[in-house]
Amino acid sequence: MSSALIRLIRTEGFRVSAIFAGAFVLCVTGMAIFVSLITTEALRGQVSQYASADVATIQDAYRKEGLGEAKEVVQQIMVAPGASDYFLLQKDGKVLVGNLPAMPPRTNIVTLPGAISGHEILGFGAVIAPGLYVFSGSNLERVHDTQRHILQALLWLLAGGVILAVAGGALVSRGFLRRTDAMARACRAIMDGDLKARIPVRGTRDELDRLAGTINEMLDRIVGLMGNLHQVTNDIAHDLRTPVSQLRQGLERAQKGPESGHAQALGAAIAKTDEILVLFAAMLRIAEIEGGKRRAAFMPVALGALLGRLNELFGPVAEAGGHTLAVNIQHDVEVRGDPALLTQMLSNLIENAILHAPPGTHIILALAVLDNRPALTVTDDGPGVPANEHEKLFQRLYRREASRTHPGHGLGLSIAQAITELHGAQIGVMPASPGLAIRVLFPAARTTSGS
Repeated sequence: MSSALIRLIRTEGFRVSAIFAGAFVLCVTGMAIFVSLITTEALRGQVSQYASADVATIQDAYRKEGLGEAKEVVQQIMVAPGASDYFLLQKDGKVLVGNLPAMPPRTNIVTLPGAISGHEILGFGAVIAPGLYVFSGSNLERVHDTQRHILQALLWLLAGGVILAVAGGALVSRGFLRRTDAMARACRAIMDGDLKARIPVRGTRDELDRLAGTINEMLDRIVGLMGNLHQVTNDIAHDLRTPVSQLRQGLERAQKGPESGHAQALGAAIAKTDEILVLFAAMLRIAEIEGGKRRAAFMPVALGALLGRLNELFGPVAEAGGHTLAVNIQHDVEVRGDPALLTQMLSNLIENAILHAPPGTHIILALAVLDNRPALTVTDDGPGVPANEHEKLFQRLYRREASRTHPGHGLGLSIAQAITELHGAQIGVMPASPGLAIRVLFPAARTTSGS
C-alpha cells in the first residue's frame, strides 16, 4: 500500500466517511431483512386469499348444482388466467379433476412439499362434502423470485451507496490533505525564516478557513511582536548608552578624584540608576498590560465623569505651561474597563500634548459616539507631527528628534496603545489641521445620558 493511500486513509475526513458508510450498510441490511420479511408475509397472504376464494367458488357451485357443476367450475378456473396454479378435486381418495395427484385431505392454509409436483406449493384446502376434498394453490417460486428481485435491488443500492461513500471520502480527504499540506508548507516556510508566508484562505468560511485566518492573525501578531522586540532592542541600546556611559564616567571621575567629591558622584550615579529603573519599570508595565490579567478588574466606567476628573487634575498643569485645556462631551457613555488603566491612558495622552506642544496651544478632550461606538479624542492645535511619523509614535522608545530635549523615554503612547488593545479598542492618529488628534475608538456601549 502506497504512502499516499495510507495518508488518505488516515485522514479524519476518510474516517468520518467510513463511519457513515458502515452506518449506511447496517441500515440497508436491516431494511433488507425487514422488507424481505414483510414482502414474504404479504405475498403468502395474497396467495392464500386467492386460493381460499377459488375453494369458496367451487364449494358454492357444488352446493347449488352438485358434483358436476363443481367439476366444471374447476376446469373453467384452470383454463382461465388467475392467481392460482394448481387445483385438485378428489372423492374418496380418487382424483376427479385437477393437475395434482391424490393426497390426504389437508384443510385450511396448506404448504405442499416440492416432491408432490416438483415445486413448493402454498394453497388452501377444504372438505366440502363427506369424502369430497378440494384444493387450490400457487407455486411459491413466484414469491421467491419477488424476494430475489427485492434483495438484488437492495444489494445494488448498498453497493452504490458504499462506492459513493468511499469516493466521497476520498475526495474530501484529498481536499483536506491539500489544505493541511498548504498549512504545513506555510508553517515550514515561517520556521525557515520567511516571516511573510501565510496560510492560504479559500474564502469558504468553513472550519479550516477560520483556523487558517486565526493562525494568520497569530502570525501577524508574532511578526509584530518580533518587530517590536527588534525595535525595542535597538532603542534600548540607543537610549541606555548615554545614561550608562555617563554613569560610568562619573564613577571613574569619582574613583580618580578626591574623596570630597565621592558623595556628589554617588548622588549623580543614583539619579542615573533611577532613570534606568524607570525605563525598565515602564517596559514591564507594558508587558503586564499586554498579558491581559487586568481584565479581571473590568467594571462599567462612565467616560464623561472620567474626563471631568482629568480636566480638574490637568487643567492647572496645562495653564502652568501656557496651555488651555477644555472638555467637549457630546454623549456620556459607559464602557467596561479598568478605571485605573483608562485614567493612565488618558493621562498619557494629555501629558503628551502638554509636554510637546508650544505655549498657547489649545487642548480639547472630546467624547462622542461614532456608529454606536464611544470615541475619545485628545486634540491640540500645535505644530503637529508629519504624516509619515504617525505610526511610529506608538512604537516603544520611539522619540522624535525634536522631542529628545524633553524628559522621558518614548513609552507613554506605547502604554496607551497597550491599554486600548486590552480593552478591545483602537487607537490612532486622526487628521487635524493644524495640530495633532489622537482618537481611541471603543467597542459599542450604551449611552447613559445626552447633552
